[in-house]
Amino acid sequence: MTSLTLQRLVPWLLLALTLGHSLHVWHYNFIADDTFISLRYAANLLAGHGLVFNPGERVEGFTSPLWTLLLAGLGFFGCGLLETARIIGFLFSALTLLLTFWLARRCGASPLMALVAPGVLACNGSFACWAAAGMETPLFAGLMVSALASALAGRYWTSAVLTAATALARPEGLLVLLILGAYQIYNSQRSKAQPWFTWILTAAGPVILLVAGRLWYYQDFLPNTYYAKTGGGWMQILRGWDYVGDYAADHEGLLLLLGVIAWAFCRRTTSLRLTAGTCLFCWLAVIWVGGDGLPMYRFALSPLPLFAALAAALVDDLYLRVRSWLASTPQISITIVAVLTTVWAYAHLSPPRLKSHYGSYQFQQRVEIPQWTRAGQWLAENARPDASLAAVPIGALAYYSGLKTYDMLGLTDRHIAHRTASHLGQGWAGHEKHDGQYILRRQPTYLLLGNIDITARPRDPSKKPFIPYDNPHIWAREKDLFTTNLIFTRYQPRSVQLAPGEHLNFYELKQEFQPRP
Repeated sequence: MTSLTLQRLVPWLLLALTLGHSLHVWHYNFIADDTFISLRYAANLLAGHGLVFNPGERVEGFTSPLWTLLLAGLGFFGCGLLETARIIGFLFSALTLLLTFWLARRCGASPLMALVAPGVLACNGSFACWAAAGMETPLFAGLMVSALASALAGRYWTSAVLTAATALARPEGLLVLLILGAYQIYNSQRSKAQPWFTWILTAAGPVILLVAGRLWYYQDFLPNTYYAKTGGGWMQILRGWDYVGDYAADHEGLLLLLGVIAWAFCRRTTSLRLTAGTCLFCWLAVIWVGGDGLPMYRFALSPLPLFAALAAALVDDLYLRVRSWLASTPQISITIVAVLTTVWAYAHLSPPRLKSHYGSYQFQQRVEIPQWTRAGQWLAENARPDASLAAVPIGALAYYSGLKTYDMLGLTDRHIAHRTASHLGQGWAGHEKHDGQYILRRQPTYLLLGNIDITARPRDPSKKPFIPYDNPHIWAREKDLFTTNLIFTRYQPRSVQLAPGEHLNFYELKQEFQPRP
């Protein structure tokens, strides 16, 4: 088969990879609980309450302004928020495959070898898991790839607009803005083609407006989620290193990740060095924030398309070096390619094995998210409209109940988010800041403790604590509820049936402490 014939197959192979990715996404079929946090913000905005989690409380408990506003905009035209979030996320993930192919071409890979880049994404189980989870991960990854590829292609205004969108999609997008801004300054001084100042103004202008709007509306310089999850110093960085190391061990391998980036830096090619630098800084940002507490390596996926493009360029470079030898030994070369492809595909298609990432995903998909949804729906049907609740997690519970919700981890609570935790970086990422006595003083009607405790039979109300703590991470974040007798004097145990063989156990505020209707 000639080289020209193979190149004609490239569009069909791209289509095949996209279809394979679609099947991979369908296999995982995951919805994240944090998705419902953005959905609640979007729903409140559409209802006229503003961009808030609880009406009347201005706290920025979402990470992606662009994603939340996009969902609200589509919801304005009657689209279901959850369905829209999942469909748009999947479409962006499929688009990212094509954009990664484009970036690989900009990095010097031939059309055929550039297929390695979308192949890496299509076979990556974590990427497939988060593609339709309803969060901004595929949006951010796609925008970052397109901003970088358009900058390398010399598309001045397009790259500026896409860079601005990347910075609005996630806080890490500011790194992309800084890196591509430096590249534009370098390119402008080298070629004297187009001024860097207008590019910087176009790319940074929306970000400046976002920060100004945040200071005016939320009275914070950064999202509340940043304050809730950071501040652990070296311990947090070490946990972040473990997180990225675990991802590498479950997927590409740490030596391969570092080797590809090192190779790109050694090449005297601006496109390779720029892509490698952006990829490296994004992974360093993941390390700095201490990783993520959700399953399937969400934070490690955004730089993945950049790595995939570099890997495609490296494969192309290696092929050019051994092409003559491969041509003289076609049977051996075909065997080598088949073995390497099989090993590589197995490493990516096999579920993650470290630290229960795959088991946690399965439990959330099959058990927790459906149960938390039913708990929220029960509260919507049975609680008073002026009732409130406190829980961890809060996504589906708050979205389906519609009740005022106190987040015991501080994602949507400024007081808890700005606290200083003595052991930050040593526990479960994102679950280390808490203030149980503060929550009790706010007197939520319902306390749904123990990660929303749902059992086959009602728990014994005479036990103290009513909900036992077998998980040390859950006890670590809720033990300060029991430093005084406040929970026992003001609350009473209660169990309700959600479905046959499924009982929700919680603490309910005693009648004498509840506000009169």
